[in-house]
Amino acid sequence: MTVPFSQRRRASARRTLLAFALGAELIACIGLAQATPPGTIDYETVDTTPLRAIGRDTVAPDANTALLFGARLSSPTPTTYEQIVFAVRDANDANFDLGHQSAYRVDASVRELTASATFPPGQYRYWLSYYLDGRWTNLAPERSFSVSAAPNGDPASTRPLGAGSNWVYTFGDEFDGAAVDWNKWADTSSAESDNGRGNPGNQQLEWNQGKNCAVAAGVLTLTAKRERVRSPSGRTYDWTSCLLSSHKRYNFRYGFIEARMKLPALAGFWPAFWTFQAPGAQQWNETDVFEYYSDNKSRLYLNQYVIKNGAEQLDSYILNIGFDPSAGYHVYGADIAPDATRFYVDGKLVRTTANVSQIDSSILVDHFVYAGKPPAASTQSAITQVDYIRAWKRP
Repeated sequence: MTVPFSQRRRASARRTLLAFALGAELIACIGLAQATPPGTIDYETVDTTPLRAIGRDTVAPDANTALLFGARLSSPTPTTYEQIVFAVRDANDANFDLGHQSAYRVDASVRELTASATFPPGQYRYWLSYYLDGRWTNLAPERSFSVSAAPNGDPASTRPLGAGSNWVYTFGDEFDGAAVDWNKWADTSSAESDNGRGNPGNQQLEWNQGKNCAVAAGVLTLTAKRERVRSPSGRTYDWTSCLLSSHKRYNFRYGFIEARMKLPALAGFWPAFWTFQAPGAQQWNETDVFEYYSDNKSRLYLNQYVIKNGAEQLDSYILNIGFDPSAGYHVYGADIAPDATRFYVDGKLVRTTANVSQIDSSILVDHFVYAGKPPAASTQSAITQVDYIRAWKRP
């Protein structure tokens, strides 16, 4: 779809999965329920036989964090499995299995299997599997997680996921502090028509303000709240939220930008990771690395908008993804180059468009409230979480 300059945006996406196939240092740490685990496992109830629940202790691990997996098992019919294991694969299907047990007996009493390991940066999927009577059986559900570079490392040593190594780090935020670094970020944008904080003409219900963005435990959290505010223009908003823009410190024409994010689960929200023309520019120039409408967890919208020869040129693409972006962190990136714009999800190239950036642009991340399909009356708040934002240029 094409929208006026004052409104900007949108379209969507397709499946993916990828990560760096690097060697992993697996740390065997296998135990039963009576053992004290190094973390608290967030279990998802499955309630099937023999798998009753499965989970892990860390939502957003980094390469220095040992990730603890857990499974609770029981069966009314006592069974001894020849082998049982947490099956873990990266996006290239490399094997990172851990927690192997032999002659593992399961009966009516609930038994807990745990195992931990560290993993290199990348995207992974895991499930529980057992071997019996000459064959392996995979137990649902299959779940995914991603691993970021160690936050205590130098961000300058990082590279875009899946896009090679010929890059120089130029800007970013690991969100390791106790608050938003307002020397790096602004909480306003020229993309927002109402005092840089609201844009009701773009089907947005929220008034954006810095206090709705918080940093803790290495994660930026953008919170949309159902609360009424009146803007300086006299317009009343029934929601508040937050956006961040890099325009005070970083603007670029060509380069790679990347964010690792967990998106909202409740319907009615519209987060995005994107660029918009730098302040003072009068020419529309926007790249949506992704947009996500939380009423439909199967789609991302990948867009590139430019004005060329006086006319709007819009390249929109709907990506049907094979994961729930609200269930865990995933990596979203775009290589904005002189010849094309290339979109990546979890390190896999998913879209290339001939539309290219024409002027300097800023990096933005937001958590809009969508008027087209607004939140349910019972919904009072929702969050988008960001592990990091990074930018690189070619040397």
